Amino acid sequence: MAKRKFPTLHKFNDMYTPPEALDYIVPYLDKSLWYWEACFGKGHMAYELVRRGFEVIGRPELDCLNSVPFSRWDFLITNPPFSNNKKFLARFIELGKPFATILRLEHLGGVKALELLTNLDFCVIIPEHRINFITPKMMRGEKVGGAQYHSIWLTYGVDLPRQINYVKTPERK
Repeated sequence: MAKRKFPTLHKFNDMYTPPEALDYIVPYLDKSLWYWEACFGKGHMAYELVRRGFEVIGRPELDCLNSVPFSRWDFLITNPPFSNNKKFLARFIELGKPFATILRLEHLGGVKALELLTNLDFCVIIPEHRINFITPKMMRGEKVGGAQYHSIWLTYGVDLPRQINYVKTPERK
Protein backbone atom coordinates (compact mmCIF):
# COMPACT_ATOMS: atom_id res chain seq x y z
CA MET A 1 0.00 0.00 0.00
CA ALA A 2 1.43 3.37 -1.03
CA LYS A 3 1.92 6.09 1.56
CA ARG A 4 -0.45 9.02 1.24
CA LYS A 5 1.06 12.44 0.81
CA PHE A 6 -0.51 15.24 2.74
CA PRO A 7 -0.17 18.92 1.88
CA THR A 8 2.35 20.89 3.87
CA LEU A 9 0.62 23.45 6.03
CA HIS A 10 2.12 26.77 7.03
CA LYS A 11 3.45 27.07 10.54
CA PHE A 12 0.99 28.62 12.97
CA ASN A 13 3.79 30.96 14.01
CA ASP A 14 3.61 32.67 10.62
CA MET A 15 0.22 34.26 11.21
CA TYR A 16 0.47 38.02 10.82
CA THR A 17 -2.06 40.54 12.09
CA PRO A 18 -4.51 41.94 9.54
CA PRO A 19 -5.69 45.56 9.99
CA GLU A 20 -9.23 44.48 10.89
CA ALA A 21 -7.97 42.60 13.98
CA LEU A 22 -7.00 45.97 15.44
CA ASP A 23 -10.52 47.34 14.98
CA TYR A 24 -11.54 45.44 18.14
CA ILE A 25 -8.81 46.78 20.45
CA VAL A 26 -8.00 50.29 19.14
CA PRO A 27 -11.12 51.96 20.63
CA TYR A 28 -9.80 51.03 24.10
CA LEU A 29 -6.21 52.23 23.59
CA ASP A 30 -4.79 55.56 24.74
CA LYS A 31 -2.98 57.42 21.94
CA SER A 32 -0.81 59.30 24.44
CA LEU A 33 1.09 56.09 25.32
CA TRP A 34 4.13 54.50 23.70
CA TYR A 35 3.35 50.99 22.42
CA TRP A 36 5.93 48.22 22.16
CA GLU A 37 5.11 45.67 19.46
CA ALA A 38 7.06 42.90 21.18
CA CYS A 39 6.68 40.18 18.51
CA PHE A 40 7.24 42.47 15.55
CA GLY A 41 7.40 39.83 12.81
CA LYS A 42 6.94 41.61 9.50
CA GLY A 43 5.53 44.70 11.20
CA HIS A 44 1.89 44.40 10.10
CA MET A 45 0.50 45.37 13.50
CA ALA A 46 3.06 48.09 14.18
CA TYR A 47 2.62 49.78 10.82
CA GLU A 48 -1.18 49.68 11.12
CA LEU A 49 -1.07 51.21 14.60
CA VAL A 50 1.23 53.99 13.35
CA ARG A 51 -1.15 54.57 10.44
CA ARG A 52 -3.92 55.02 13.03
CA GLY A 53 -1.92 57.64 14.95
CA PHE A 54 -0.18 55.61 17.67
CA GLU A 55 3.47 55.84 18.74
CA VAL A 56 4.91 52.34 18.25
CA ILE A 57 8.38 50.89 18.77
CA GLY A 58 9.65 47.45 17.83
CA ARG A 59 12.19 45.59 15.72
CA PRO A 60 11.95 42.13 14.14
CA GLU A 61 15.29 40.88 15.45
CA LEU A 62 14.56 41.52 19.14
CA ASP A 63 13.79 38.67 21.51
CA CYS A 64 11.08 39.88 23.88
CA LEU A 65 11.36 36.72 25.98
CA ASN A 66 14.88 37.59 27.12
CA SER A 67 15.21 41.35 26.96
CA VAL A 68 13.43 44.68 27.16
CA PRO A 69 15.17 46.55 24.37
CA PHE A 70 13.62 49.95 24.85
CA SER A 71 13.81 52.25 27.85
CA ARG A 72 10.60 54.07 26.92
CA TRP A 73 7.39 52.15 26.45
CA ASP A 74 4.11 52.19 28.34
CA PHE A 75 2.10 49.36 26.84
CA LEU A 76 2.93 46.04 25.21
CA ILE A 77 0.77 45.01 22.25
CA THR A 78 1.44 42.00 20.09
CA ASN A 79 0.38 38.87 18.26
CA PRO A 80 2.89 36.32 19.59
CA PRO A 81 3.73 33.03 17.88
CA PHE A 82 0.99 30.58 18.79
CA SER A 83 3.46 27.87 19.72
CA ASN A 84 4.92 28.53 23.15
CA ASN A 85 2.39 31.31 23.66
CA LYS A 86 2.24 30.57 27.39
CA LYS A 87 5.94 31.53 27.61
CA PHE A 88 5.10 34.83 25.95
CA LEU A 89 2.11 35.40 28.21
CA ALA A 90 4.21 34.65 31.32
CA ARG A 91 6.78 37.18 30.10
CA PHE A 92 4.17 39.87 29.49
CA ILE A 93 2.77 39.37 32.99
CA GLU A 94 6.29 39.40 34.48
CA LEU A 95 7.00 42.80 32.90
CA GLY A 96 4.17 44.27 34.98
CA LYS A 97 2.92 46.78 32.42
CA PRO A 98 -0.42 46.93 30.62
CA PHE A 99 -0.69 44.68 27.58
CA ALA A 100 -2.98 43.41 24.86
CA THR A 101 -2.16 40.21 23.05
CA ILE A 102 -3.95 38.04 20.53
CA LEU A 103 -4.41 34.42 21.55
CA ARG A 104 -6.42 31.49 20.30
CA LEU A 105 -9.58 31.24 22.42
CA GLU A 106 -8.77 27.71 23.56
CA HIS A 107 -5.48 28.93 25.01
CA LEU A 108 -7.45 30.30 27.98
CA GLY A 109 -7.83 26.70 29.12
CA GLY A 110 -5.31 24.30 30.57
CA VAL A 111 -3.07 24.04 33.59
CA LYS A 112 -0.56 26.72 32.55
CA ALA A 113 -3.29 29.25 31.71
CA LEU A 114 -4.88 28.55 35.10
CA GLU A 115 -1.53 29.17 36.77
CA LEU A 116 -0.87 32.40 34.86
CA LEU A 117 -4.33 33.95 34.89
CA THR A 118 -5.92 33.00 38.22
CA ASN A 119 -4.69 36.09 40.07
CA LEU A 120 -4.40 38.45 37.09
CA ASP A 121 -7.07 41.11 36.69
CA PHE A 122 -7.39 40.51 32.96
CA CYS A 123 -10.14 41.21 30.44
CA VAL A 124 -10.97 39.56 27.15
CA ILE A 125 -12.33 40.87 23.87
CA ILE A 126 -14.03 38.17 21.84
CA PRO A 127 -14.54 39.33 18.26
CA GLU A 128 -17.82 38.58 16.52
CA HIS A 129 -15.98 36.92 13.63
CA ARG A 130 -12.81 34.90 13.40
CA ILE A 131 -9.66 36.83 12.56
CA ASN A 132 -8.29 35.75 9.20
CA PHE A 133 -4.58 36.19 9.78
CA ILE A 134 -2.17 37.05 6.99
CA THR A 135 -0.27 33.88 6.07
CA PRO A 136 2.77 33.26 3.85
CA LYS A 137 0.47 31.67 1.24
CA MET A 138 -1.72 34.77 1.25
CA MET A 139 1.33 37.02 0.87
CA ARG A 140 2.34 34.95 -2.19
CA GLY A 141 -1.09 35.56 -3.70
CA GLU A 142 -2.29 31.97 -3.23
CA LYS A 143 -5.89 31.21 -2.36
CA VAL A 144 -6.47 30.49 1.32
CA GLY A 145 -9.50 29.62 3.42
CA GLY A 146 -10.67 31.38 6.54
CA ALA A 147 -9.37 30.89 10.06
CA GLN A 148 -10.11 27.48 11.58
CA TYR A 149 -10.22 28.79 15.15
CA HIS A 150 -11.46 31.78 17.10
CA SER A 151 -8.94 34.32 18.44
CA ILE A 152 -9.33 36.81 21.26
CA TRP A 153 -7.59 39.86 22.63
CA LEU A 154 -6.40 39.11 26.17
CA THR A 155 -5.76 42.40 27.97
CA TYR A 156 -4.29 43.57 31.23
CA GLY A 157 -4.53 47.18 32.41
CA VAL A 158 -7.04 48.11 29.70
CA ASP A 159 -10.25 49.85 30.74
CA LEU A 160 -12.92 47.58 29.27
CA PRO A 161 -16.62 47.57 30.24
CA ARG A 162 -16.59 43.95 31.51
CA GLN A 163 -14.15 41.12 32.07
CA ILE A 164 -15.50 39.30 29.00
CA ASN A 165 -16.50 41.57 26.11
CA TYR A 166 -18.22 40.25 23.00
CA VAL A 167 -17.59 42.84 20.30
CA LYS A 168 -19.40 43.13 17.00
CA THR A 169 -17.30 43.74 13.94
CA PRO A 170 -16.77 47.52 13.71
CA GLU A 171 -17.60 49.35 10.49
CA ARG A 172 -14.47 49.79 8.35
CA LYS A 173 -13.64 53.35 7.28
